[in-house]
Amino acid sequence: MKKKHRRIVVDDVTFAWAGDWSHIGGRRVVSLRAWHQTDDERPVGPVLSVKLVNRHGGMVDCAAAVPQDARAAILLGRALGWSPEGRGVFWILPTHGLALQDLDVVDPTMLG
Repeated sequence: MKKKHRRIVVDDVTFAWAGDWSHIGGRRVVSLRAWHQTDDERPVGPVLSVKLVNRHGGMVDCAAAVPQDARAAILLGRALGWSPEGRGVFWILPTHGLALQDLDVVDPTMLG
């Protein structure tokens, strides 16, 4: 089954993004990914990726990425030099300063 993604336009450029989640080490981890998209819906270039956890914790964790989170990640990624050229994954790390309302960035290497 093909995973669904959403479209978002940032500064007149069309991107696709997806926000999946899983449980790792007893925490719900949100994986937000974005990529440039052409008119024929073909992904272009490296994927922008960031791992997130709920800042507030609690007994029930329903953390999820929303469009404003995708927009903030895309804007920061572009400011850090992410572009459609190249291949692979461009990671946003905790030291890059992505500020989201309910989610904190975590280092992807710390998550099993």
